[in-house]
Amino acid sequence: MNHSIASIKYRDSDLIVNLLAQRTKILTRLIDNRNVPSMKPQNDSTIRYLQKEYNHVTERIAQLEYQPLSDPMKVLPLELCADIIEEAVTSPSAHSPVDNLLDLTTVSRLWRDILMSLPTLWTSIVFDSTEGDYLAKAAVCLFLSGACDLRVTIAVPFKLWPEISPIILAESGRIVYLQITYPPLDTGDSEKILHDFESLSVLKTLFLPTEYSSRTFESHPRNIEFEKMPLLSNILGTCPEPLEYLCSRFVNSRTFRVPAITQDMVDVWATFPDLNDVYINEYGVLPGYSPKTFELSLPSVQVFKYHGRALERALNLLRPNITSITVEVHEFRQVLDILGRFPRIYHLGLIVSRTFNSREVTIGITQTSYRSVERLEIRGDTYYRTDTAEPEDAINSWGLLYRALISILPCVKMFVLADWLFTNDTWLYISSLEQLHVLIVSDCRFHLSNSQSVVTMEYLSYISWSVPSDSVVILSKIMAPSLLTLEVKVIADELVVDAMVFSIPETAFPNLVSLTVILAKSLSWNTGVYKNLRELRLQSRFSYKADLMIRSDILETILMSPRDFPVLDTIELAGSLFEGDILLLMLERKNIYAQPGISPIKTIVMYKPIPYRLLYPITTLLRGKFPDREPNVAFSLDAVGQQLVVRPVALLFANAWLLSNQDPTLMNTVHSIKTEFPNIRQKRQLQTLL
Repeated sequence: MNHSIASIKYRDSDLIVNLLAQRTKILTRLIDNRNVPSMKPQNDSTIRYLQKEYNHVTERIAQLEYQPLSDPMKVLPLELCADIIEEAVTSPSAHSPVDNLLDLTTVSRLWRDILMSLPTLWTSIVFDSTEGDYLAKAAVCLFLSGACDLRVTIAVPFKLWPEISPIILAESGRIVYLQITYPPLDTGDSEKILHDFESLSVLKTLFLPTEYSSRTFESHPRNIEFEKMPLLSNILGTCPEPLEYLCSRFVNSRTFRVPAITQDMVDVWATFPDLNDVYINEYGVLPGYSPKTFELSLPSVQVFKYHGRALERALNLLRPNITSITVEVHEFRQVLDILGRFPRIYHLGLIVSRTFNSREVTIGITQTSYRSVERLEIRGDTYYRTDTAEPEDAINSWGLLYRALISILPCVKMFVLADWLFTNDTWLYISSLEQLHVLIVSDCRFHLSNSQSVVTMEYLSYISWSVPSDSVVILSKIMAPSLLTLEVKVIADELVVDAMVFSIPETAFPNLVSLTVILAKSLSWNTGVYKNLRELRLQSRFSYKADLMIRSDILETILMSPRDFPVLDTIELAGSLFEGDILLLMLERKNIYAQPGISPIKTIVMYKPIPYRLLYPITTLLRGKFPDREPNVAFSLDAVGQQLVVRPVALLFANAWLLSNQDPTLMNTVHSIKTEFPNIRQKRQLQTLL
């Protein structure tokens, strides 16, 4: 390999070692020159010269270290290639991946031949008249799919059905998924289309169009020959009632919103052999409603959700083998009754009613422990609709329940508390859960004393904490050696607030990998030390100067103490604007001046368009080189503050920028930027600029 004259004397590995030593010397000289206070122009020119030399050596090292990857089509098994490509070309927003597949066939002749030889990639057949060449694309997919099963989507006006029907009717024996889309097709059109199929012998999923009329689903009787579909097991997208009487074998999950449950309804529901998941909203039942018990039950139901005032009667529909219950509760007796009647449930969800009776509490001593319950959710919005006297009653009465739960539900692994009260007894119960893995608290009102003790939670791996800023302090009471993900969302009660200081002990979360901080209120964060942190997300909901300062303070902590974050390589800045000077200085410190053992920042995620004057230095620093850029003052807090009033027009429009330096060449950096451009001209403009 003839890189230069030096390559005759040194092998590549030796040459890289020498270049690394040369770069270290240049960096040392740079630091020495920057540490010398001087106003002389020649000192600035020396620094610029050394930076250019540093960039030149860095490029040579990258070229030598760069190892071109082999063509995956040559080295990977074809089955694995097919799985990878199918995952890559599938888009949630598109009916068919055919456009992406056709693009990949232009990579090379080898790619074209291999892609065309993998029939499983071409099984999505879409007839969408809003797409160009849709008939040609469908014909290509039908031909290349061979004898594989097909997923078919029909989204053309019915007047075009005679044009496409000869193409797809001949393949009816291969269709396992059929979707008829509204618009442009309505219910009557779907019945006519299905009638034209003589047989759909392997069809398993049918997606019918659902029409809406005055906020309610249409519900006229269906004229569908289900005997043509012996393997059909799932029907999607249509009003449930008409179909349930015709094909009960397809029903496995249903939502019923009825004034009151009647025996006739139960008689129909009981005929569904596969009914597994039921949600009943019984909105017309008044307090004191107690008709006779139902004669039948729903033996196949495993997941049950209920809103209404006749809970005891609704629970009579269930068998003891139920595994998940989420119900609206009005008094504590109902909670204990559920646990006693259904000993096998692993998920218990309690939705606190607006009319919950917190005054009448009768919780006796119980010796029963329900160890099967691993997931407990308590949700409610009662607090915001009560008078000033009721919160005290709720705090005292729920305290009794939480203390009882310590012995009743000791094995909860996931605890969710939302829109409710967080009291000393709430914390007492949480701290008693020795097997807790997931803790989610959101939009709660806190009534805590300052006497909470520090608790070690050995198995806690995930915390999501969305609370007012004065309640974040509770996190400082948790020691979680296994915690991997921490999400903290600080809620603002008012727009103008005083900042408060928050800190977490350095030893609290030693194995934390991902930290998300969402700011909607001023909060001074003493970041702490995270030796294993790899991903940091900083988001703010409003473009307030205080929010910018908070995020910049966290970035400045990384800037000043990179050894406290030695493996951090991904930073996400979402929401409003940010201080560019702090970001650039942090990247410079982490990616150039950092000592051995400090990982560089490889990826920066942004969800706002940024001007080229900032984009260029970011991408350059991500590649470990000095950018030729404006002074820091151009990206300072004052400069950003001006943008809050007058936002400049972005040069490039993007949904997200994923900036990475994983490849040594500049064009590979362009490959790592995930963005959507309005037109191809702007895409070419980016490639030209970079």
